[in-house]
Amino acid sequence: MTAKATSACAVLALLLLCSTPAASAPLDVTQPENVGMSSARLAHLKDYFQDLLDDEKTGGYQILISRRGKIVMYENLGWANVEKRIPYSDETLFRIFSMTKPVIGVAMMMLYEEGAYSLNDPLFKHIPEFSNLKVFAGTKENGALILEEPKRPPTIHDLLQHTAGFTYGSFSDTPIDALYRDTEIPNYDDTLQVLIDKLAKTPLLYHPGEKWHYSVAVDVQGYLIEKWTGMTVEDFLKERIIEPLDMDQTMAWVPEEKSALLANVYTHDEDGKQVKFDGALATNHFRAPGGFAGGAQLISTSEDYWRFCQMLLNGGEFEGKRYLSPRTVELMTTDRLRAPAKFGTGGRGFGLDFGVIVDRSKEPFPVSDGEYWWGGLANTVFWIDPKEDMVAIMFTQYLPWAGAEYEDLFHRLVRAAIID
Repeated sequence: MTAKATSACAVLALLLLCSTPAASAPLDVTQPENVGMSSARLAHLKDYFQDLLDDEKTGGYQILISRRGKIVMYENLGWANVEKRIPYSDETLFRIFSMTKPVIGVAMMMLYEEGAYSLNDPLFKHIPEFSNLKVFAGTKENGALILEEPKRPPTIHDLLQHTAGFTYGSFSDTPIDALYRDTEIPNYDDTLQVLIDKLAKTPLLYHPGEKWHYSVAVDVQGYLIEKWTGMTVEDFLKERIIEPLDMDQTMAWVPEEKSALLANVYTHDEDGKQVKFDGALATNHFRAPGGFAGGAQLISTSEDYWRFCQMLLNGGEFEGKRYLSPRTVELMTTDRLRAPAKFGTGGRGFGLDFGVIVDRSKEPFPVSDGEYWWGGLANTVFWIDPKEDMVAIMFTQYLPWAGAEYEDLFHRLVRAAIID
């Protein structure tokens, strides 16, 4: 680090010390060398992220790394509210957006273990509104859509793999994505039944099973959870996952009494100046949704999410309580894509609501075969590595998404700290 950066780090450390309320650490942090990691190299990781803050890359970072079930790094760097100089703390809340998806996936697999459905069930068996779905096959000269019958109906397996034919409306630009935007799929204020009714009238983007395409599929999973259990998604997650795991800072939306704990989202304006982002993606979470968005709803902290990740790494068990069978966790975290569908590079596959590494030699940064992961729109990211017995989580609140950059950077710095 430069002398200027070192000085800035010292000043920031002093400010954090003075402005952070005194509180006992919620997690015991072990000496990294006790689990085959380097204190000096983790200190470099911290310094590197501090330099990003000095360059106003974002407002702040919360970083948690564990190996062999022991936390080796738990750091709050920077500001949850830059304008008011409120630092990140253990109590800071984060919009984790698509990191909600693996939580919904676990809920789905709990119900799978209980016999609620088969992976091969066609969706219309459980959602009759989907009985007459059509597939987009091009456009006529006048712009009208050409539609055809699906080669086969989408299944629940497709739903868990993003191969059902749905899209998001915002990650690609096709006539079907335009329909999603025109009819507001998804809409924060819609009930899940309204979502289903809209999807039933909208053509699939492609034939089921033929592509991997990021989509509202996990919101549909939430609808199924409500139908099978008679509970809201929020209540089911609370009863079966959030409360048993003591994820006491994880919630669907932030009530007024906790609003000051939700970190600001930052972006950069046209002149490259860091500014607070005040769009709906940042403000929606201060009020209850019309229906729980299984793909993006949750608010959490790295400590809470670590408990969820460690449960999976333990084969479905945490602190003496079992949530899933080890075989079910293996089912979720094994690549299940079949040709012609593919995901990412040749080194990546997709399980059930998780991305999975299948060939580490084809990745541009160090990973392990069998590692599984996901991230969130505001640049939150996590990965679970069974081979290294490791969980790594990095939270920030910044738009637009730059997840590929953080995924590469975070892997390189964390892996460099493994010394055994």
